[in-house]
Amino acid sequence: MDIVPKFSDVKHLSDLAKVFALPMLAVAYILQTGVVLGFDGYFSFGINSELSENQALARFLIIVILKAIWVSFFGALAYSLIAFVHIMGSEIVVPLCSSIFFVFALIGFFDIPIPQEVPKIEKFWSYCFLVWGFFLLNVKDQLDLNIDGKAS
Repeated sequence: MDIVPKFSDVKHLSDLAKVFALPMLAVAYILQTGVVLGFDGYFSFGINSELSENQALARFLIIVILKAIWVSFFGALAYSLIAFVHIMGSEIVVPLCSSIFFVFALIGFFDIPIPQEVPKIEKFWSYCFLVWGFFLLNVKDQLDLNIDGKAS
């Protein structure tokens, strides 16, 4: 099973979900947390006006790459957990998780009011959840093949 297919493999819109699932997760995370690395006030690695253009670009690239790796690891871990539970017998987990992602996407698309106690959530998360919902529905057939023992 290919985790990240090539762009030449995209034949349908649903195949785009396979290609964009992790990158969209990374972009949503970067938009939510900003272009800065930090740990609970102990250190901060960001871009400021005192840096030259080359230094700012280098820091930007470092921050984006590290954050993309960080959030992609957890995205792949979540997918692996969902796939594992699906393969081990709970075939409802993929459609259920997909439906939950669609619910969060629709909440964002229709600007449903959320309580003030909830921190501001970037709008891009809605698009990310939509893609992840389609991604899970798209890979369900591959997971079912693994259950039936037809895939290697």
